[in-house]
Amino acid sequence: MNGSKMIGIAFGIIALGFAVWLGTTTGARSPGGTALGFIILVILPGIIGTYLFINGGKEEKEMKKVEIEQKILNAVETRGTVKVNQLIVETGLSRDKFRDYLEDLVGKGLFTGYVDWKGGKLVSADIAKLDMHKCPNCGAPLELAGKGVVRCPYCGTEIFLK
Repeated sequence: MNGSKMIGIAFGIIALGFAVWLGTTTGARSPGGTALGFIILVILPGIIGTYLFINGGKEEKEMKKVEIEQKILNAVETRGTVKVNQLIVETGLSRDKFRDYLEDLVGKGLFTGYVDWKGGKLVSADIAKLDMHKCPNCGAPLELAGKGVVRCPYCGTEIFLK
């Protein structure tokens, strides 16, 4: 559990404690004082705690995504060539989700190399070493497939550029 969620829980416990305290000591204060105390000591910490708890869940999801992307990058950088199915198993992603993560890494400019979807491999490549006119997998002429992506129309290999 991350820090925001923990702080959110702490605020919730504080709000609950003040609610109990206000509920057991109502005779010592006027109704207006009790209402003001309830707003300041219970509702406000409760709202803050709820916000932090929900925001902490979003942070956890984002950190999980970063960890998976780092795992993909580390595998490709250290091994050079990695089987796509092996990375899918290592990351616990579906094939479509893996593709989304890979496209996100390309969009962020963090991954360069190519993917041979038919051969099932992901290859790290130094752009300076690539001949951008022919496929590194089969040698066929390449076609521009999108911003930062070149695709081989014959074998389906995709080359991601920074």
